[in-house]
Amino acid sequence: MKIGILSDTHGVLKDTFLDELQSCDYLLHAGDIGSLKCYETLKDLHVPLYIIKGNCDKGEWTKYLPETLAAPIGGKIFYLIHKKSDLPYPQPEADFIITGHTHHYEVSKRGTTTFINPGSAGRSRSGSSCTIAILTLDGDDVSISPIYTE
Repeated sequence: MKIGILSDTHGVLKDTFLDELQSCDYLLHAGDIGSLKCYETLKDLHVPLYIIKGNCDKGEWTKYLPETLAAPIGGKIFYLIHKKSDLPYPQPEADFIITGHTHHYEVSKRGTTTFINPGSAGRSRSGSSCTIAILTLDGDDVSISPIYTE
């Protein structure tokens, strides 16, 4: 199973990423979608989409987006929250915690939980590349890879 993980699109969806996301079985977006058009473009991929509101998501179209979400996929729990610093204590029981906000790609593990920040899919900071993450799940076998673009 192939899961596309993205965050911080800020209204920009790059064609390179869209091509990759179209071939996924699920999509997870950790907030700062940035525009109704970007949200609709993701929905129009017809891939099951779990999406949360980020600190920059404003307007009527964001009204029903949750700020956190636990998504059961492939026997695993994916917990989405935009800012890692907003994680509740004790932290939610999840196999994967997906965050955004920093615009920096990062994968780390604490205990049995893997933390993934896919970086920024739309706008880089400090001259870094835009990134998304692709997680491949085959039972308990997991691989996580970044996809880069300018």
